[in-house]
Amino acid sequence: MLFPEEDVRRKYGLQETRLAQYLTKILGVSSAAIGRGERLRKWKGEDALGCLGNEVQTVMADSSTTDVSSISLCRMDSLLAELAGKCAFSADVYRKAAHTSRRSREAILSELYTSLTPSESAVVTQIILKDLRPLLYPIPQSACHYTSALLEYKSNAVAMLTKESAMHAWDSSGRMSLIFKTRANLEEAATAYEGLANGEDFPQPTVGMPIQIPKCVKGQGPVHSLKSLKGADKIWVETKYDGERAQIHVWFDDEGVPRIRIFSKSGRDSTLDRAGIHSIVWAALGIPHTASYAEEDAQSSNPPPFERGVVVEAEMVAYSDVLGRIDEFWRIRSLIARTAIGVRHRSPPPGPSTQEEAMETQCSLISNGSDGGTRHLALVFYDVLLLDDASLLPMPYGQRREVLERLINVNPGYAMLAERTCIDTRLPNGGEMLRRVFARVVADHQEGVVIKADGAGYAEKRWPWVKLKQDYIPGHGDSVDLVLLGASWEKERARELRVPPTAYTTFYFGALANADELGKNPNRLPHFEVIFTSSYGLDREQLEELIFMVQNCDPAPYRHQMAASLSYTHTLCRSLSPPTVLLGQPLLAELFGAGFTKSQGNHFYELRFPRIAKIFRPSDRPWLDGTTLPELQQIARASVGRERSGKAEDDWAHSIFRPDVPPSPGLHCPVKRKRTEDMWVERLAVIDAKVGSRSPTKRTRIEGPSVRKAVQGAYRENVENEAGPSTAVAASNASGSPRQRVGMLRLDSVTNVVSSPPPRGPPSTSPLPRRRDKDPCAPGPSNRPATPPSSPSRSDNPMPIQPPGNMEDTDYSFSLTPGFYSRTITRSTMLPIRSNAVRGVPGPPDLPARSPTPDEFYCPSVHLDRPLDPVPFVPTGRTLYQFLHNSVVWLARPDGAPRPAWRAASQAVLPPSSRVNTLDAVVLACGWTETPACAWAARGVVFVDDSEDPSGWSLQGTMKELAALRAAALKAGRAAACKPVFLHSMTMLAHDALTETATVEEWESQAICRFG
Repeated sequence: MLFPEEDVRRKYGLQETRLAQYLTKILGVSSAAIGRGERLRKWKGEDALGCLGNEVQTVMADSSTTDVSSISLCRMDSLLAELAGKCAFSADVYRKAAHTSRRSREAILSELYTSLTPSESAVVTQIILKDLRPLLYPIPQSACHYTSALLEYKSNAVAMLTKESAMHAWDSSGRMSLIFKTRANLEEAATAYEGLANGEDFPQPTVGMPIQIPKCVKGQGPVHSLKSLKGADKIWVETKYDGERAQIHVWFDDEGVPRIRIFSKSGRDSTLDRAGIHSIVWAALGIPHTASYAEEDAQSSNPPPFERGVVVEAEMVAYSDVLGRIDEFWRIRSLIARTAIGVRHRSPPPGPSTQEEAMETQCSLISNGSDGGTRHLALVFYDVLLLDDASLLPMPYGQRREVLERLINVNPGYAMLAERTCIDTRLPNGGEMLRRVFARVVADHQEGVVIKADGAGYAEKRWPWVKLKQDYIPGHGDSVDLVLLGASWEKERARELRVPPTAYTTFYFGALANADELGKNPNRLPHFEVIFTSSYGLDREQLEELIFMVQNCDPAPYRHQMAASLSYTHTLCRSLSPPTVLLGQPLLAELFGAGFTKSQGNHFYELRFPRIAKIFRPSDRPWLDGTTLPELQQIARASVGRERSGKAEDDWAHSIFRPDVPPSPGLHCPVKRKRTEDMWVERLAVIDAKVGSRSPTKRTRIEGPSVRKAVQGAYRENVENEAGPSTAVAASNASGSPRQRVGMLRLDSVTNVVSSPPPRGPPSTSPLPRRRDKDPCAPGPSNRPATPPSSPSRSDNPMPIQPPGNMEDTDYSFSLTPGFYSRTITRSTMLPIRSNAVRGVPGPPDLPARSPTPDEFYCPSVHLDRPLDPVPFVPTGRTLYQFLHNSVVWLARPDGAPRPAWRAASQAVLPPSSRVNTLDAVVLACGWTETPACAWAARGVVFVDDSEDPSGWSLQGTMKELAALRAAALKAGRAAACKPVFLHSMTMLAHDALTETATVEEWESQAICRFG
């Protein structure tokens, strides 16, 4: 009872609201206004501490006349067991016992509470609610205000009691803690400990009893991960698949009938919930059974490789036969509900067709979970813990894996072995090898890796498992800018912080859903889709400041939202509980997370494990700068490896109407994946070089825009008159590229061993030649994507340009190159350092550190057990965002003009610090005037609308002006100091054009013309 949250077998089905209703009847009090029981109903009101147990004690203290309870601890446990039997989610042992009792919940609770003192009632209440923290670590009376609670107290001021410390207090010899590793249940471990005689061996793991799952160390980079495994000669880098953990126990009973029991990560018996994988387990272990795979030949005629029992660990995933790979994590939910037996079974409602299911608004709740039978559950096995009553826990990991490979009958798409790669840490390039393995996993759109020492036993403290994921590396999680619309007090996070209900702990985030309508009609109210909540990311000081900002944004109680004069409308995702307040003036927030997912009943992608990075004041950045809903979905699809919405239809139309034009390359193009892998290798090398001296930094949104011009026009002018102009400039650090999942690949193989490259001599001081790989995905004369309707077709021949007016005798030259349209996923990576800014051209003084240029970069040595050799840098293709970081960029369009719907927001693809507002600033920075050129600027880039534009910002007008300025510079003899200016089409910033990367040379070749 001291750790009720650890009791996974007892479920009471009661939370504060429902339990308070029972207690008002049992205690005979009224919950109406000014009634004695009103405190029970308002247990999380502003004048309360957010603990129902405290309110029960207060109410009972007013009428109780006894200080001694009349019930024994054994009877109390019996009543709690009877109460748990009324819940369908409790273990069978409690539900079966409850069948002998016909008493109602109210009768059981009445006997329980009428025998308790007020203080004991408070404890029992929190036991039923499975949380004793508010009683064990109460909030001080002086911390009733959120400011004092957050700023005058610390979360770690009180050391919370853990089950490990409790076991040590009960048994200082540590024997019970050792027993708990093989009996991961406090009741079973205590029973085994009490029955252990002096000198008797510790009980070994047994089938049917959960084995404690070891906790992984979070790796913050390759070198940081290797430090946790110092001393291990050989390690294995195992792919971490995005699924649900399953500890599978299989044994033969006395009659030879095979039995199965499956435990979830929490230790709960999930055998009936995981009924959909039973047949996979039978076939994988070679056990004849009536249920089997769809393939008849999957069953093995050989006898099982064990005689009595086995315990294996696996990841349960959703596998798509259509895609030929593991599907997204959220797909598991509907597959489990459809195949479960018992209370968790849910019949799938009629959903859309398979073709419609791929649309953007696909709902995870009503979607066809099996996709016509082509999507199903699968298992990826990665460890074995018990074999025929022999514990394999002390056995080294390498030997356990060999046993596992002999046990499992691999069947691709159903039963697979986790892919792993061996690295010899004794070699000087172990860090480099780990970087390449992790980069490959990221490029394959997998969740991450788990690094294990070859000689480590299961749950060994000397060499723990190390989990390495993108979001574990500071500044490399998926990041977006969204709008904060509501706030509430949430008990789980509040009890971690020890704050009362006056402190908001959970915040509601959404995205603008009608951006296009606002661009056309600024008088319409903005409409937001509230998608998810976040409670983490800010420290206590930042949280206090955020609450203060919320209080000053005219918050309106949610129950009065219809009467409140809010300046927007919203739709709340039905899986979310309503917020306490809605903000009268929304705020912009930067969030980061571990990829994207869909919650139950939600139509849209949301950040997974979202954390708040920063909240912007309206005077710094208005909410209009946030990512719109379509942009958020586009970012999410690229991150999880889904093709853009409508691509299949576009490819089909191209095959019908333009059969000579190849379809546009997809997200899983091998060349794109290779580029992503190389980019991550470079990025990880920089991260490893900073280990020990680096402070965590954030990175800019990858496709998430900072400044939104699409919703501007008159509507934005009205908002900015009240909120003030945007002044913040988002800095970025190394950022991640879309995680690409290319499928199962080598899941049916045993291992992949990275071979050590041949020894290299000392790195050359001269720069390496740039590697030029032919890109089959790059647009060319035969596969050039179609341009938007607003842009006329271009000729493949350069356009002759006549010099303006009176310049026929001036010596100047420039040329036009055939225009290609490239598709780029814009993910910022390393930012260049700038200095010596020219007057009139912005030169940021405090940009984050950047990756050195190819001429000056080499990977420094990384110190593990022995120093590594320097690794020379091999340049790879860089994205448009990187290309423009050392360019001066100007968009030739009227100031304040609304962004067309087909074009991406400029802040999403253009570095904010590289932007200028006039053509004069471009030529000034490029040294076309008497002022010296910017030291950091390598070129000028001008984007123009190459369609017929009557506003005066047309292609011809801009070219004539540049030609005149260039001619004047040449005539003045400044040709040698002048830097080139490239003229690009605005259509290169179109949404459908931003789907592939390009090298610097490719971007330069796609210019309409070049001056200089």
